[in-house]
Amino acid sequence: MTSTTDDRPASATNSGAGNKGAGGEGEGRGAAARQAFESARDRTAAAYATARERAGSAYETAGRKASQGIDSNPVAAVVGGLALGAVVAALLPRTDREGDLLGPVGRKITDGARRAADAAREAGRGQLDELGLSRDGLKGKLDELTDRAVGAVKTSAGAAAGAARRTDEA
Repeated sequence: MTSTTDDRPASATNSGAGNKGAGGEGEGRGAAARQAFESARDRTAAAYATARERAGSAYETAGRKASQGIDSNPVAAVVGGLALGAVVAALLPRTDREGDLLGPVGRKITDGARRAADAAREAGRGQLDELGLSRDGLKGKLDELTDRAVGAVKTSAGAAAGAARRTDEA
């Protein structure tokens, strides 16, 4: 096997894929490959720049929309944030250190929330009782409404029957 000056076998240099000599067909292929590589590199760079610009624009738009949503409905944003935090907290495992450090605080928060809920429930019951909307009051009003509805149906049925009889007699 014969070698060229670059220590490649002669068959490799004459295969048509490599350089066929100064000014030969291989130089044209090398230039074409170089041009194709540069063209691909330019297209890739342009695509990257476009994608980066679009991603930045989408990020700005999303940030703007989120800001507008929070400004227009801050309560929903807070509730959503609390819900997301609760989901994340539920997914993360508890540690002993966390229990030692946050246990007393958690109990205080839970007790405070329980007292607030009890107070709100009692205040609501008081308001409903004043309006006559207690369980017994509502049952009485529902019974009264049902009696009136049944009476109205009977009256309209009687009127329809009377009108039908008069039509038959005539």
